[in-house]
Amino acid sequence: MSEHFKRIDTVFLQVTDFEKAVDWYCSVLGFTIRWNDPMNGYAALNIGETPLTLVRKTNQVDNPNTHMSFNFYTSNIEQAYNHLKEHNVELEQLNEDGTFKWFEFKDLEGNRLGVCSFPE
Repeated sequence: MSEHFKRIDTVFLQVTDFEKAVDWYCSVLGFTIRWNDPMNGYAALNIGETPLTLVRKTNQVDNPNTHMSFNFYTSNIEQAYNHLKEHNVELEQLNEDGTFKWFEFKDLEGNRLGVCSFPE
């Protein structure tokens, strides 16, 4: 552990349609709102110890991430995969390397996100 830095406080993800993104992350991924400031375009969503903060994108350049922004951890990756599939989320294949499993998916704005699972 770092002497100065104890943990990641939040992960920021830019979105173009702020209200729609907040709704999607809550209704499809099951996150809850920690706090929401739609006037200024920020919303922190509860997901384990480190929240995800959605930020309204001010630069409208159409350039979705070309790499994953981060991984979500799950203890049941097949269940998570099937849940996203049922919600018509764009998914990559489920991969496995020993006890490590992962897949990538895109949110409603094309941001590439990952899900991983491994024995804790």
